[in-house]
Amino acid sequence: MITNITLENFKCFRQVSVNPKLLTVLIGPNGTGKSSILQALLLLKQWNYREKSFEPQGPFVNVKNMGSMVPTFSPESTITLFVVCKINGEVFETAAPPIPNPEFKGNEPARGLHRAISAVRFVPSARGMVRPSYELGEEYAPSISLHHGLGTHEEQLATNLGYSRSSEETLSRLMERVTGTGFRADMVPPQSVEVKSLTSSGPVNMVTEGFGANALILLLHQLVNAEGGATVLIEEPEIHLHPRAQAELAEVMAETAKAEDKQIIMTTHSEHLVGRLLTLVAEGKLTPNDLAIYSFEKDEKGECSASELVVTERGQTEGGLTGFFDNNLAEMDRYVKALQGRS
Repeated sequence: MITNITLENFKCFRQVSVNPKLLTVLIGPNGTGKSSILQALLLLKQWNYREKSFEPQGPFVNVKNMGSMVPTFSPESTITLFVVCKINGEVFETAAPPIPNPEFKGNEPARGLHRAISAVRFVPSARGMVRPSYELGEEYAPSISLHHGLGTHEEQLATNLGYSRSSEETLSRLMERVTGTGFRADMVPPQSVEVKSLTSSGPVNMVTEGFGANALILLLHQLVNAEGGATVLIEEPEIHLHPRAQAELAEVMAETAKAEDKQIIMTTHSEHLVGRLLTLVAEGKLTPNDLAIYSFEKDEKGECSASELVVTERGQTEGGLTGFFDNNLAEMDRYVKALQGRS
């Protein structure tokens, strides 16, 4: 597993360190650097061994140059960009020269680290099928590549469902558990695939059924098909899902991670998802050593920071969940005052 991610002078961070566990949840307001943690790992997947440098314009991270990843709050003459990743005791550290030189040159990662990073799977927030049918591709791919852009995942996902009935059935069962409705992939002559939601009124094309189930297929595929020991990065797993489904998805992810030794690092704004994970700790289905929660924030200077919320055996976090349940209390207080004002 990935055991440490340290960033210095990277995007909105002067310095931040995250120690992932089996399940790692990154919470906080928009624009506080949660996705930057995932981007740092994805940059490692864009390492060019021939040039011995990162590819700034790639399938996972696409920026003008590495200089654009450097924060603006530091004096230009002293900026150095670091990405440090520790996997199974092996450390990879990179450094960029000060701006204005935008070229990024780092230390070549060891092959063992490269293999571990190669096993990282990614589930972007922009996901789902947008066409009613897809042409059947040439072959089944256990891992859906994004090397030709985020849009290509739809085509490969449809192809995988068309080729593998067992994979389709597994994912459909999990989908039904989360949303109450499964799905199937129909082969349409001459060589096309239509993914349909199995609603109570009959099969309906997934594109017209709704965004929640649609966005869930890729997430479940990447999670189920990741090899044991792999790390799955997920942006907003709860996207478009009903609160009850968000909580059930949290349980599915936790069970899969625990049973199949798959590490999950996710960003989320869902209190229902986080609440279910804490409930699983309280029930003894997870331990505090399985779950890490980091809260992100940004100060008035635009600098971001992250702090770990200690999870107890009782499924509680020391100091509470900032910005989650306290916001509910504030909203209820405002509502009660509004009712009092009308009486």
